[in-house]
Amino acid sequence: MLDLLSASILVFLGNVLDFRTYSAPNQDATVKASYTQKNLMQEFDRNSIPSNERMAICYARGAALSIFNWVRKFAVIKGPDGNVVEDLPSRFLVQILNTLLKYKSRAMQVGLGGAPHCSVSLLSNQVENVLKCDAQAEELWGKRQSICDDSLAFFPKDRYSVEWKTMPSNGEPSMFFFLLFFPI
Repeated sequence: MLDLLSASILVFLGNVLDFRTYSAPNQDATVKASYTQKNLMQEFDRNSIPSNERMAICYARGAALSIFNWVRKFAVIKGPDGNVVEDLPSRFLVQILNTLLKYKSRAMQVGLGGAPHCSVSLLSNQVENVLKCDAQAEELWGKRQSICDDSLAFFPKDRYSVEWKTMPSNGEPSMFFFLLFFPI
């Protein structure tokens, strides 16, 4: 389950993790953005990712959201204590995003800039923007201080369990069907 969710989260965060997201159109990695370039980024959400790739990222994000929703609807995940882990896709995504922002902040503090033009504030803006695609994750993001730590671990993994709710026979697509047409 964590492998499936991890792959889905990477797809969901396609543009957040793409270095070109933080550069304006035609902006060199070593040059600050001009007024026009800044305006294109702020007013029109344009960056150095070509339009056709941006469309592909949006399509792939939709497929990842379908996987999140499928897991939410059909999987019952229990933690080591035997209690149901509510909305694991959102919890895992929020945990990763919270950790990503903390890591970026720490890296900047010690002088490790990373991707050209990627600041903590621009990364944070992209995180907030991508969360608007999933209301459940966005809601949990607002409560992240009470659920997140700096660890990405789910231990002990062997003590988690996944049970499947009865699959519907009313035309609801199965995961096999989904993965056949939207491979990740």
